[in-house]
Amino acid sequence: MLYEILLALLVAVVFANHQKAPGTSTRPVLTDAEASHYTKKAYLQGWTPGKISTNKADYTVGKGGFGTIQAAVNAAIKAGGTKRKYIRILPGTYKQAVLIPQTSVPITIYGTPGKPADVHIVLTQGASLSGSKYAQQVNPHGAFYKEGDPAWKMYHYCASRATIGTSCSGVVSAENDNFEIAYVKIENLCKDSQAVAANAHGDKQNWDHVHFYGYQDTLFTSGKRMYFNKPIITGDVDFIFGQASAVFEEAQIIARGDRPRDSAVIFAPNTPNSQKYGYLVLKSKITADNNIKAKKGCHLARAWDASGTVNPNGQLVIRETEIVDVVNVNAPWDTATSGRKFAGNTAANRNLDDIHFNRFWEYKNTGAGA
Repeated sequence: MLYEILLALLVAVVFANHQKAPGTSTRPVLTDAEASHYTKKAYLQGWTPGKISTNKADYTVGKGGFGTIQAAVNAAIKAGGTKRKYIRILPGTYKQAVLIPQTSVPITIYGTPGKPADVHIVLTQGASLSGSKYAQQVNPHGAFYKEGDPAWKMYHYCASRATIGTSCSGVVSAENDNFEIAYVKIENLCKDSQAVAANAHGDKQNWDHVHFYGYQDTLFTSGKRMYFNKPIITGDVDFIFGQASAVFEEAQIIARGDRPRDSAVIFAPNTPNSQKYGYLVLKSKITADNNIKAKKGCHLARAWDASGTVNPNGQLVIRETEIVDVVNVNAPWDTATSGRKFAGNTAANRNLDDIHFNRFWEYKNTGAGA
């Protein structure tokens, strides 16, 4: 009994040292004063996401209602105005793309409260798919997207490309501001290339209890301010990526090892150097399936050095989050996409936005991987 107590104390001390500021050059840690600048309020910059209402339904998708989610979205946009439109999706599997263009109509989409898996929006749609095959898949016989429809330009842009690319591979793509979505599961089954489950491209988007399933590039945060409340996000390569200022609160982030890969990388933020806030992970849990646990090949993040730049343009803070034993506790961050080695700043009076160092930080994390 005494041995077990001493061992537990020793383990606690080792873990605590990895979360003690200023950390190391391979695992930098924020002080209390520094952490006070990295809050949900700071990342959302004046926007406070509200609770998504699920007791209104202007439009219903499923038995007795619209046959497709896209048809309901089109109807809501065509109705016009600035009053929020609510779209309820009845339980079922929806093998279809959902494209929501920039519009002045605020849209809320929701499934079954408390049961996100009841509404399953799913496709197999990789970035290497040809435009013609994309058209056959998401718009067979021209039945779902027609010229003049609200989402026609989004669809036609992708269908006209030789290969659709990462941004067009999203099963759900939302370009509109003030978008809300709750209690749905979005999945891209493609294993052969980059394949986005959801592309969040607007500003002030609220994703509540949404489950995102994919492999490489599962969740693309290509917009501005985003809030993800209690999501489940799975993948294996850069599966949360983009340039948005996004908050992930009480998230379950799961690295998966069911493809023949030796490692996984969770985050790949592409935050511009001029942008102070990228990703904030708050009171969440980072774990992995048994395949990744056996390999112990999971990295928390790598900087996405877009367009050949070698500056550390990603920004990420993981705080008060449980990290299980799936990362190298001494060096949890990966080399950047450009091949630049990770470099953390541990200097006294350090500038947290110094572009000569990576802007990846931790604060008061727990668990064997912390």
